[in-house]
Amino acid sequence: MSGAAALLEVEGLSVGYPGRKVIDNLSLAPIRGGGLTALVGPNAAGKTTLLRGLAGLNRASGSIRFGGRELVGASAAEHAAHVTYMPQSLPQRVGLTVFEALLGALKASPHGRASSADRELALETLARLGIEQLAMRPLDELSGGQRQMASLAQAIARRPSVLLLDEPTSALDLNHQLRVMKVVQAIARERGIATVLVLHDIALACRWCERILVLSGGKVFADGTPDEAVTPEMFAGVYGVQARVERCSRGYLQVMVDDAA
Repeated sequence: MSGAAALLEVEGLSVGYPGRKVIDNLSLAPIRGGGLTALVGPNAAGKTTLLRGLAGLNRASGSIRFGGRELVGASAAEHAAHVTYMPQSLPQRVGLTVFEALLGALKASPHGRASSADRELALETLARLGIEQLAMRPLDELSGGQRQMASLAQAIARRPSVLLLDEPTSALDLNHQLRVMKVVQAIARERGIATVLVLHDIALACRWCERILVLSGGKVFADGTPDEAVTPEMFAGVYGVQARVERCSRGYLQVMVDDAA
């Protein structure tokens, strides 16, 4: 796996907004390339703020290192050379087709002249996600789920070293949720990408991610394999519910919520 040894290292990280610190002095065990790390937790836990801090979109202090390079305080261009961030949704009024937007993600400007290699990569990415039929559709005519798939295509096509996905399955039906998780897992392994995904569906996270990072109030509540992080104690302490965690006949962790704690 190319780049599988690369590490995303976070130490003493604080991220927030003017007058309000959301993430305070957070440190993580290194995130390795080639695997998926799910970032889970209740609303307002700081998940999106953490991703935006890692992406260089929110002002941060502390240390974010990738491949030995310090990214806190680095230029936007330096961040973009290594890190790609996919937000929860695309801007609503975008006068481009899916294919044009994808070429724009590969080139510095959507109006730039794309090479034949860029065009081939764009078509390959759309086909891998199963959305090649959307290539010539305007973005502002797509459904929420289709726009989400188009946004993911842009993120993947950039071939980043670090991929940060904020709720990439939230607007998708079950078929497309599985398709997205399967493709993201395969590409992370093939390219050695350090991939962090915000997910609300904890069963989905347990099935596809090798590491689960649980945030609560801007702090790390649990961090480990699905078996280590997803426990009845975590559900009581973080979500305030009584829950059981069991394995189905195929060996996947399943969560049954019984009542409020």
